[in-house]
Amino acid sequence: MNVYCDIWDNRGESLPKPCPMLDALSSVNGNDSQAKHNLSAFADMLHDTERNQKYYQALKVAVNQVHRRGQLAHVLDIGTGSGLLSMMAAACGADSVTACEVFQPMAECAQEIIIQNGFERKIKLIKKRSNEVTVGLSGCDMPQRANILVAEVFDTELIGEGALGTFHHALTHLLTKDCIVVPSRARVYAQVVSSEQLRRCHSFHPIRVGNRLAILPPSEVVDCPGTVSLHDLQLSQLDRDSFVPLIDPIKVFEFDFTGQSQIEFDGNSCYQLPALESGTCDAVFMWWDLDMDPDGEILLSCAPSWAHPEPDKMQWRDHWMQAIYYPQTAFAVDKEEEFLLYSYHDEYSLWFDITKPQIESEGAPEPPTCLCGAHIACSRPRLGMINDTYRNDKYIQSLQKVVTPDTICLSISDGSLVPLLAALLGAKKVYTIETEPVSKRMIENFVQHNNLQDKVKVIGKRPEDVTSADLDDNMADVVIGEPYFYMGMLPWHHIHFWYARTEVKDLLTPKAKVLPCCATMRAIGVDLKDLWKIRAPIGICEGFNLQPFDKILEESSDIADAKVEPHPLWEYPSVPLTDSFGLLQLDFAHPLAGLRTVNRTGYINFTNPGTCNGVAIWMEYHHDNKTVFTTGLMSPPKSGQNLEWENNMRQGVYLFKNPVSINPKDAMVPKLRYKVTFKPSTGEFDFAFAIS
Repeated sequence: MNVYCDIWDNRGESLPKPCPMLDALSSVNGNDSQAKHNLSAFADMLHDTERNQKYYQALKVAVNQVHRRGQLAHVLDIGTGSGLLSMMAAACGADSVTACEVFQPMAECAQEIIIQNGFERKIKLIKKRSNEVTVGLSGCDMPQRANILVAEVFDTELIGEGALGTFHHALTHLLTKDCIVVPSRARVYAQVVSSEQLRRCHSFHPIRVGNRLAILPPSEVVDCPGTVSLHDLQLSQLDRDSFVPLIDPIKVFEFDFTGQSQIEFDGNSCYQLPALESGTCDAVFMWWDLDMDPDGEILLSCAPSWAHPEPDKMQWRDHWMQAIYYPQTAFAVDKEEEFLLYSYHDEYSLWFDITKPQIESEGAPEPPTCLCGAHIACSRPRLGMINDTYRNDKYIQSLQKVVTPDTICLSISDGSLVPLLAALLGAKKVYTIETEPVSKRMIENFVQHNNLQDKVKVIGKRPEDVTSADLDDNMADVVIGEPYFYMGMLPWHHIHFWYARTEVKDLLTPKAKVLPCCATMRAIGVDLKDLWKIRAPIGICEGFNLQPFDKILEESSDIADAKVEPHPLWEYPSVPLTDSFGLLQLDFAHPLAGLRTVNRTGYINFTNPGTCNGVAIWMEYHHDNKTVFTTGLMSPPKSGQNLEWENNMRQGVYLFKNPVSINPKDAMVPKLRYKVTFKPSTGEFDFAFAIS
């Protein structure tokens, strides 16, 4: 590895209280900024070639069928977005097209695109919700009902964007009785699996300390059904050894959008099924597909690789993923033993449950609601982190080096069980700061259930408000943090620990040990297989010029999107083009006060061939020379092999607007140059990368 770097400082900046970075994260974005960010999210959808082509094919079928009936083809496009589907309908020979788009920035963009492509006389754009559109000859939006509907109003859960209500209203008020609807039908599939890894993302597990001691979750946490919120991810990226299918995929719902049968806003189904293998009913995988045409000959599937009708031709997409749901109670089944799979939906959401055959369901219940608060305090990845045995063992090993019967510990994290580990390892007293009421309640429940009230005291204050009285006039000689904070979206946001540790410096002994004692920010140049598409220009799409969309996308992205975005990179394959390298190191052992702005510049050589379209950035938090907790790479990078990422944390991703093809064997090979600036006064990091 060849790295050159330079560091310089600017003086005279004061430190605010306590961490402006997390304070900024907790504020709500302004409407204008949020609107521009929403606009930038359309790009991924337009890169979905399969989606685009199958909508195009289905529209051609629909227009031809209407014309064969001797009728004019009047198309209504609900949620037109860029106007692509409306232009497809016009190009297929539709006699009139009404495009409906309520999101004003997108509607204005669509208008420009429609004009630039020469369809302004055939396509009428209405900047309204579809349920506000009027039909009639005088002063109405549409002179007559449409006989073709095209709509793309789906999300990962299929119905979360209001698809059922949208189709129902259109069929009732905006369409003819003999209309053709694109897509015509949708099906929802479910597959029950056994997976210890996924179970750890839903329920709390005991944390064992040695052969006898353990932190046990309270009964109210164990018995809590959790939340109904879906766990959306790229199922195809799950390690196939991490789960065992207990059933083959089964269709649990079918929705007819043509009006031939009634659209149900509330529904349920129940199937009694034999287990294919022995295991625990831990999770339910969900995905859906669409019949794009009335005859069901054009299929658009969102299935994962093992269930996809054409796995070799699978389209990568980030706007429609798959989802995981968790039953209220996980239980074991033997091979060929039967169990019941219940599926439910309302107008906007799905939920599932699994029971023994002798337990009958009393109709469709309400979605499960967390009563213990712990499932609200902890996201799915956070639960996976808390239940990570390897990670907990490292905390135990690190604490064993510093905890004695005389130790006074002060813990600073959100919803952390590490202070309970310190208590079980023999610390005299442990104080833990919990600023969020929901996590304070959670930790207090754990403390009481494990009979640690005499050892652990939970302080519900911000760090700057904690006094010596809160510590019973003790001075802490060990400060511990995972570090983890709820508002941290990017790995370096958790350096809030440094700010908080600074605020409590007067409550520490002069030689207090701080864990983690320091942190290293690291990066690596990568070739992202697909993720780069979310910021890539569209240009020409299926023969239509969408460059006006690219222009407004770039403008909105510059305003609303951060240079570095958080993404769980284990879901998005990437290969290394450089070695991993350090950007800068932060010293938590000393308070922040007086620290100057730090700039670091340098370059690194490319070592592997590929297209450099991004840089991945993460943090490593050091407890000592041997104990390091990474938020990024889990193993050294290997040429041509997918990188292995920590799967309970998001990494930072910097995407290049103009990716560069790299071949280290060329005579003139560019270098990856970087500059990172850290401003302690604001808690902000600024990144600049270039290939030159």
